[in-house]
Amino acid sequence: MQNSAYEAQDGEGHAVTSDNQKALLHLTLEGLIPANHEFVLNLALHTATLLDNTPEGKQTMVEQQKFSPNGMLVLVPLLQAYPKYCHHEDLIASLFSLPLDEAYQQMRVMPSPTIRALRRAISSLPARLRAFGWRVRSFRGAGYLIEALPAEQAPAATS
Repeated sequence: MQNSAYEAQDGEGHAVTSDNQKALLHLTLEGLIPANHEFVLNLALHTATLLDNTPEGKQTMVEQQKFSPNGMLVLVPLLQAYPKYCHHEDLIASLFSLPLDEAYQQMRVMPSPTIRALRRAISSLPARLRAFGWRVRSFRGAGYLIEALPAEQAPAATS
């Protein structure tokens, strides 16, 4: 199933958010987090928060991590691509704020420095993703994937 982001929408399907919510991205991440949890990225503060939605309607913070600016730039497309892998070009487009066709061009013209910058940004993720029980997996020559850690490697759950 495709991951979904949601925001309030007007009648024509356009996102409608207040100024305070423009930097928030809510992700369902079905299969990666429990059904009663919500994952929220604060793009302005570079934070990721896992919330537990109780049956009583209360939200409790389960985990929160702060990411580097470049880490956040690659985390967003990785999570949006979940459960599929995210292509190098999509990550490069996000990292360098390029249109996708320019990211393809940059990969052709300067593949080594471009991939090196991408790897540097990706390398900032594992320690923080581990707190959520996730890891980043590389698909050589193709892209990266976010997946759950195997049970024996996952952090112990707190109650």
